[in-house]
Amino acid sequence: MPPDDLPSSPLDSLGRIGVIGAGAAGAALARMLATRGAEVVAVASRAPERAATLAAALPGAAAVTPERLVRACDLIFLAVPDDAIAPLAAALPWRAGQGAIHLSGAKDAAALGAVSAAGAHPAALHPLMTFARAPLDTPVVALLERVAGCTWALEADDAGLAAALARIVAVLDGRVVRLAAGDRVPYHIAAVLASNYVVALIGAAVALWEGFGVGGDEALRALLPLLRGAVENLSGVGLPDALSGPVARGDAGTIAAHLAWLDAHTADRAGSPELAALRDAYVALARLALPLGRAKGTLDVATAERLARLLAAAPLPPAETE
Repeated sequence: MPPDDLPSSPLDSLGRIGVIGAGAAGAALARMLATRGAEVVAVASRAPERAATLAAALPGAAAVTPERLVRACDLIFLAVPDDAIAPLAAALPWRAGQGAIHLSGAKDAAALGAVSAAGAHPAALHPLMTFARAPLDTPVVALLERVAGCTWALEADDAGLAAALARIVAVLDGRVVRLAAGDRVPYHIAAVLASNYVVALIGAAVALWEGFGVGGDEALRALLPLLRGAVENLSGVGLPDALSGPVARGDAGTIAAHLAWLDAHTADRAGSPELAALRDAYVALARLALPLGRAKGTLDVATAERLARLLAAAPLPPAETE
């Protein structure tokens, strides 16, 4: 119990919390929960030295084995790789009434089947956010600022556990979206498109700059303000108005020039696999942009159909075979 002169935390009633996994997400969550007044008493990791370092940053926490952590805690977060969730859960000594929550965006709560079999309550809680690889080097206030306004995808059948997790999200200044098991794959596809593949596209853009003699670091510095501007437009005017560029304007000549350059540089598909993949991606993304251009009102039906025909023409040449 906190002293009488200290305010209680909305997380006081959660009981003893343990975090299995001391990587980016697990370490960030443990530090944020402890700062917000939760009783984080134990951490575990397959790398014991990482667990020890994280525990040292948490008041009153100990680095223990996963088995000891489950025996000691009421609410356990599994911040481990997706493929490790089910086998780890099957190996741990759960008891009735505990809450077990994994942080995966791709896996549903059914991955914790062993938790249900033991009479404990499974859940999935995924922050729609990325974390740095070295969260212990990041001040906890910066972590809290990073997740403020973040959406957390929650899947939990037990009403009490769902309410407790919603309270955690509220204390972290986030918002909850409830998912059913069948929602998980399209939810995660959306996350990958909005984050991971944006990074992949910037990587491809940097490679194009390197092709005309600009170094990678300099190219990234040049492109980041453009990327930030697109994000600011999305935040300011939303969809579809944030769409700019040749598809939004109906610039068939520009798109044809892009395709011609890509085709010329992927004539030997086997010799230019990265550019061949980029050509495929360019066509696919342009097709996805067409309905946004129509919705924005800057692309009329006739021009949209012309662009669609342009994008459907000139299939990629097949790879050469010996």
